[in-house]
Amino acid sequence: MSRDGEVATTMRIVALLFLFGTIAGSNDTLYNEIPTTESADDLEEKVNEHGFAKNKTLHEIFNDAVHAYLEEDWDRCINDFNAVSHGYNVYKRRMINCRQKCRASAAGTAPIFPENIEDLHFYEKKVKETLCLLMCNQEYREIAGSKALKMLPRDTEHKLMDLVPYEYVHICYYQKERYQDAANAIFTYLVRHPEHEASTATLKNYLTLPGVEPENVVNLEGAPYVSMYLRAVSAYENENYAEAASLFEASLRSYLDSEEECRFYCEGPFDQGWLPEFTSSIANHFAHCLKCKRSCSTLLNNVNGNYQKDILWTHYDYLQFSYYKLGNLKAACANVESFLLFNPIDESMLQNKKYYRAQPKVKEEDCVPRQEALSYAKRQEYEFNLLRYISNEFSAIDAKLAKMKKKKSETKSGKSKEKELGKKLSSEATLYTPPGHSSLSHTQLVKNLSMIRDEGHEIRDVPRRKVNVDIYLVAEEKELGEKNRYVADGFLNSTECGLLMELASMTAVEGDGYSEFKSPHSKYERFEGITIGRIALMVYVGQIETERLQQLLEKTEEARSHVERYFGLDRPLYITYTHLVCRTALPGNFHLMHQRASGSFRSCNRVASIYLVRHVDSPTDRNDLSHLVHADNCILMDKGTCIRESPAYVWRDYSAILYLNNDFQGGEFFFAKDRTKRELDNLVFPRCGRMVAFSAGEENLHGVRSVLRGKRCALALWFTQNETHMEYERILAQAILKRVRSVGPLREKGVQVPLRYEDVLFQYASNDELIRHFLGNAS
Repeated sequence: MSRDGEVATTMRIVALLFLFGTIAGSNDTLYNEIPTTESADDLEEKVNEHGFAKNKTLHEIFNDAVHAYLEEDWDRCINDFNAVSHGYNVYKRRMINCRQKCRASAAGTAPIFPENIEDLHFYEKKVKETLCLLMCNQEYREIAGSKALKMLPRDTEHKLMDLVPYEYVHICYYQKERYQDAANAIFTYLVRHPEHEASTATLKNYLTLPGVEPENVVNLEGAPYVSMYLRAVSAYENENYAEAASLFEASLRSYLDSEEECRFYCEGPFDQGWLPEFTSSIANHFAHCLKCKRSCSTLLNNVNGNYQKDILWTHYDYLQFSYYKLGNLKAACANVESFLLFNPIDESMLQNKKYYRAQPKVKEEDCVPRQEALSYAKRQEYEFNLLRYISNEFSAIDAKLAKMKKKKSETKSGKSKEKELGKKLSSEATLYTPPGHSSLSHTQLVKNLSMIRDEGHEIRDVPRRKVNVDIYLVAEEKELGEKNRYVADGFLNSTECGLLMELASMTAVEGDGYSEFKSPHSKYERFEGITIGRIALMVYVGQIETERLQQLLEKTEEARSHVERYFGLDRPLYITYTHLVCRTALPGNFHLMHQRASGSFRSCNRVASIYLVRHVDSPTDRNDLSHLVHADNCILMDKGTCIRESPAYVWRDYSAILYLNNDFQGGEFFFAKDRTKRELDNLVFPRCGRMVAFSAGEENLHGVRSVLRGKRCALALWFTQNETHMEYERILAQAILKRVRSVGPLREKGVQVPLRYEDVLFQYASNDELIRHFLGNAS
């Protein structure tokens, strides 16, 4: 299942609820862009233009701006906060420029002594970098004032990094009736803080004020690469592949440059709060900087409040097909290899790789990853492993030390001064594409899977324990060999299963439902998926009856209620995602397909998925899986550990699969001990109305055996106890259901539901007052 679909759906409906889909969120503004190189005259002009006092620090200017706000001096408030925002960007740019220049300068000098004794070359470079930094910073102070680069207090710096000035200045704009500027400011703040309810309500109000044009609402702190990326997408969709390739290359360079600048800014001071030894001091500061650097891509991947973890990969995705259309197959193959560094089990790209390598003009040495992608992936994997090592090893040491008896003063000191090295990995140190998902350390993820023997027994109708009138437990933990798992029958009768199967055939989209991967799990199967939102849109435009949607909502709610009651949870359980999926064994044919799917970048979709796909004959002795062994809320690593960190769906707490049919061969669900050990006595044979439910962690690794013949359909459900991750498309579907039952479907002829339906769905909802009314009254 694609993370893009689940996260994108949540972000879209959140945006709908507070913006009603009206804000374009353009990143084309140049207001706060700081040039990468600045002459002394340029800097002095900026200093004078924004009224920086040479005898004031940014911290003092920020405090002055706050006082102006409290004193209701709105003009001074606007001027001072604009000076703070621009001044911080100049401050940050100058810090980055100095660190970049001095790193390069030190690297280019010959060592004092040719032999690297005791790693002294490293320390020598750091000494030279320090001397350079002193000179570089002094040059700027002579222009901007002696206090211009005085280090910001940590609290003030964090406020500036979190865009707090915009939380103030929008009110000052409002008081001066500069409503468009007010909307821009609060939207900029919301991009960084999308769940801030007060700001959400304020922006909704601003959009109703005179002179405010929603399409002109902009993010004043947008990443510089975004406008290039959007222009590249536009050129691509217009089939201007030469221009698209050029723009994607420029956008890629800009993205990598921006991340590198962020990483240099991370190399700032660190108050360790204790007096470490020389080596400990270096290691501790290094760990602090490394965690900061790991969060840089998170900041870059936040596009107008929408997080898109794969934005870097999509550059290579677009480039491979652009170069293909331009006839440059060597460049196309190199970009495929680059993409696979980040997503090595992408079935379509693996097939593209085979296609390019089979071409006579392409040599093996042409199909290697691009150097910048290889360097990025290696660094990413090394840093991930290093952070894991730091977290695990120092946590173990802390545990040992805690058992030792020490003097009261030593114990108090040790507890009060927590070391950076010993901290657990937090959500701030986002972990991207761990080693088990990287081709650098695990290229055989799909290979080397042992065959599943045909033996094993179905979980049959043993003496059944009645739970309610229709639903019967078939197997509990004891029969299934582990905790927090069970199987029950009776959730659907044959008529209900038939109706849901018809719904799937009427509405399902070939692919995973979000990124158009035709065969996301097995090249021998066609995968079809449908979400609540697509079905709701089809009900709204009158393409299917309301009863279909009502049945889906009711039956999935019954499943949720049963899981909540069975596990005796002390907190409510919410559905976080619903996916009606069918897997069909492919017939013995071979064809080449080119898929195109354009989409809106701003709307949090993955922009496009362009693939050359080869479907090959489906063998009778398949040993692949329809779905690889995995856990639902953590990343399964090579050595059996399962890391519950982003990009895993960490909010999931429980899962369930509700089956719709059994007229197919293969496709059995199974629990597993690890990647390869599949428990044959824990096979669950699908049948109409049967549900298997389990906790979503590493204690319940599971997979699906290959579908050998026929079509297997099921409702996949994921649950959470975190209300913020509830399935918002479900709320929207309920509002649409009420609307259609009240006044009927939309009275427009010829409405087509596009592949990427989300923009259309939310645009209709935002313009329909009755839907907005029902959304406002939703509990």
